[in-house]
Amino acid sequence: MRFDVVLPLPERRNTPRPQPEAEPALPAAAFSEASPGDPPAALQILAAEDHPINRKVLELLLEPADVECHFVENGHEAVEAWRQRDWDLVLMDIQMPVMDGLAATRAIRAEEAFLGRKRTPILALTANALQHQQEEYAAAGMDDFVGKPKTQPRKGRRSTLDAPAFTTRLAA
Repeated sequence: MRFDVVLPLPERRNTPRPQPEAEPALPAAAFSEASPGDPPAALQILAAEDHPINRKVLELLLEPADVECHFVENGHEAVEAWRQRDWDLVLMDIQMPVMDGLAATRAIRAEEAFLGRKRTPILALTANALQHQQEEYAAAGMDDFVGKPKTQPRKGRRSTLDAPAFTTRLAA
């Protein structure tokens, strides 16, 4: 089975976003089923990243894609947040305090199997992308990885996360 996750990331301009007009509040029942003309629900992303600057960069990169991203600071918090709801995607840093990304992924995969819960795509979010490291991520249960750019890309070149479309192909 294979699916694609595409988050369009248009070039950011310094123009303010238009604010939608206020609408009257609707009862919760009004949101129970989507109509064919309704816009799709925002992608729900859980991002585990301990470094505040990296969290801010990720937030800015995902902001134009109109996704709902919840940030946690370590693997233990990621497992706890995963238990609370279904996520469309988990972006998991590898090296974090308390519990690293590999241990958190193993815990999530074990609970998915035990509970019969749907498999959540988990992407390693790391600057460590050598072949043996990628194999370690896959062995822990991660579906793929997204490389963190270590340096500013040279003119005419793109880093993994600053492309106009943030795309990954996941295979199970």
